[in-house]
Amino acid sequence: MMKKLGSFLLILALTAGTLAGCGGSGGDSSDAAEKDTLTVVINSDPGTLDPHDNVNFAPHQVKRQIYETLVVRNDEGELVPWLAESWEYEDDETLVFQIRQGVKFHNGEELKASDVLFSLKRALDDNTTGAIQVNRIDFNRCEVMGDYTVKIVTDGPYAMQLAMLENPLISMISEKAYTESGGDFFEAPIGTGPYKLVSYAAGDSVVLEANEEYWREGEPHIPNLIFRVITDASSRAIEAESGGADIVYDISANDVERVAANPGVNLVSMAGYNTSYLLFNQNREPLSDIRVREAIFLALDVPTAIEVAYGSFGELGSGIVSPGVEGRHPDLTPYFPTRDLERAKQLLEEAGYGGGLTLEIICENSNQQRMDFCEAAQAQLAEVGITLVPKFLDANDWAATTINGGTDIAIYGTTASTGEAGRILMRYAPGIAEYGAVNWTGPEAEAYAELLNTALVTIDADARNTMYHTCQELLMENFVCYPIWHKEINAALQLDVQGFHLMPTYENHYLQYVYFG
Repeated sequence: MMKKLGSFLLILALTAGTLAGCGGSGGDSSDAAEKDTLTVVINSDPGTLDPHDNVNFAPHQVKRQIYETLVVRNDEGELVPWLAESWEYEDDETLVFQIRQGVKFHNGEELKASDVLFSLKRALDDNTTGAIQVNRIDFNRCEVMGDYTVKIVTDGPYAMQLAMLENPLISMISEKAYTESGGDFFEAPIGTGPYKLVSYAAGDSVVLEANEEYWREGEPHIPNLIFRVITDASSRAIEAESGGADIVYDISANDVERVAANPGVNLVSMAGYNTSYLLFNQNREPLSDIRVREAIFLALDVPTAIEVAYGSFGELGSGIVSPGVEGRHPDLTPYFPTRDLERAKQLLEEAGYGGGLTLEIICENSNQQRMDFCEAAQAQLAEVGITLVPKFLDANDWAATTINGGTDIAIYGTTASTGEAGRILMRYAPGIAEYGAVNWTGPEAEAYAELLNTALVTIDADARNTMYHTCQELLMENFVCYPIWHKEINAALQLDVQGFHLMPTYENHYLQYVYFG
C-alpha cells in the first residue's frame, strides 16, 4: 500500500504540474522564486472553521488546508493512506487503522489514535453536518488499541464506511485543543494540515501560513496562503484576467470561453461529481401533493433553461447521479417528461389550483447560472399559472434555509463524495436525510428507505448497484427532485502557477503541491 501511495504522490506532482503548466510559463523565473504568497479567490465566505460543519464547497476549499482525513483518493479514484498509514478489515463490520506516527497538530501535540476516535465521535455527538459520515459507527464497540491503533466498528456491514472517512466533513481534530477552547474553532482551528490560520475576516479573506512541522517533508512549497472572497462571478473572471490573484476558482459559464481564450491565463477544468437539482419541499403545501410536483415537471423546459443559464458548460442533467459515478442508473431517459402544458394545467386543476398558485425558489447569490436558471423557470411556469418567486441568498443562508426546509423549492447540488451512488441516495431517505426540504413521506418513501438501507449493508457491488438503480427510479417516479445539470469544475491560473491539481469529489483542492515556476 505504501508503494501505491508513493506512486500516487509522484503522479500528483508530475500530472498536476503538467496540467497547470500547459498554458506556458509566465514571467521571469527569478520573480517566481521571490514570490512567497499564493492568493486564491473563492466564491463565498467559509462561514465556519469547524471541519465537521457546512456542506458548501468554499468552506472545504479553505479548511482542507488546515485539517486532514485518514484516507484520500488518488487519480484513479482509489482510496490510499494519508493520516492512517494502513488499515485492514477484521470482518465486514470492523476496520482497524494504524495511525501514522510523528504527525503533529498545529499546537505541537502529536496525533494519536485517541484523537481519531474523538474526532469521529464528536462529529456525531455535536450533531454536525459530518454526522452522516459516521452515523453507522457503533461507538460502544470502537476501541483505542494503543497510541497509534484504533478499531472502528459499524452497526452491521456498511459498504461505504471507509469511503465516508475520505470526506473532508470527517477531518481529524485535536481533542486537547477542542476541549481547551470549548469547541470554538475560530479560537482554535487546530488540525494537522499544511497551513495554519493567521486571521479570518468574515466576507473578505482568510490568511494562512505554512505549518513548519508538517509531516510531509518539503510541503507546502509556498509559505503564505490567502483566500479572498469574491461572490460576483464576473468580478472573479476579471480578477483572473487582470492577474489580481494567482488562482481563481469557479469561472462561470458566462465567462469561461473568454477566460479560456486569454493567452495570459491557464484555465483547467474537468467533470465533477456534483449534480444540481430542483428540490421540492414536500413538508409544505402544495408540494406535498404529487400532482403539483408532476405539473411542475411537465411545465418546465429544462434543456432550454439550461442552455440559457449554462450554454455548453457542464452537461444537461440526465440522472440522479453524475456520469462516471459507480452505481449510476444506466438510463433514466423514460423518467424525464416531454413538456406538456395542457397536462400540467389539468393536474393543477385536479389538485385544486386551477386558479394558480405562488411558490418561492431559492439559490445562492454567488452562482449566476443558478440565478439565470431560476429566472428562466419563472417564465416557463408562468405559462401554467404558477407564479415562481426567486429569492437569492448568500451561500450560508441559502444552505441553512434549504436544510431547514424554509422554502418551497431550492436549487441544490449534491456530490457523490464517496465515488458511488449511495452517498447521493442516502440524502433522500426518511430518517437519515440531512436536508429537510427533500424529505418525503408515505409508503413509497418507506419502500425507498428500506431498499436503500438494504443496499448500504450489501457487500456485493453488483447487487448493491441494482438496488441503487431502483432507488433512482423511485425518486423520479415520485417527482422528489428534478436533476437539471451535471457540474464541470474549473480554475483559472496565472501562468507561473505550477503543481495545481483539481479534486473532483468535494472540490477541496490540495494547495500544498502548488509552487511558482
